[in-house]
Amino acid sequence: MYDREGGRVTDPAVLPQCPRCGAAVFPNVRVGPEFVDDAYLPAGRWLSGWLDRAPADGRLLVLEIGAGFNTPGVIRMPMENLVRPTRQARLVRVNPRHPDVPADLGARALSLPFGAGRLLDALVP
Repeated sequence: MYDREGGRVTDPAVLPQCPRCGAAVFPNVRVGPEFVDDAYLPAGRWLSGWLDRAPADGRLLVLEIGAGFNTPGVIRMPMENLVRPTRQARLVRVNPRHPDVPADLGARALSLPFGAGRLLDALVP
């Protein structure tokens, strides 16, 4: 019922169960101390290194898709803070319910008030 490699429930009518106790389990989402970030740390270190090596006056496009306000300190605020100090950086925020961009970014931020599917449909002929 659960594809371990893809990280998806293959039968939505059945929730995955803990192999030890049989209790229902839920995806690894950032809702509290239960979140396990070990799998994400190597990619985070790589990204930090890449950003450190990028020229301070270089061009950067941050494309943020679907980040809302459940945990704004995880995606929304860090992406805004990544764009602020770099003059040639731009933020594109795609979100059907929360597309607002900070006023201080001015023309360097673009708000697209629709879902990711619509964006992808527009990009792919």
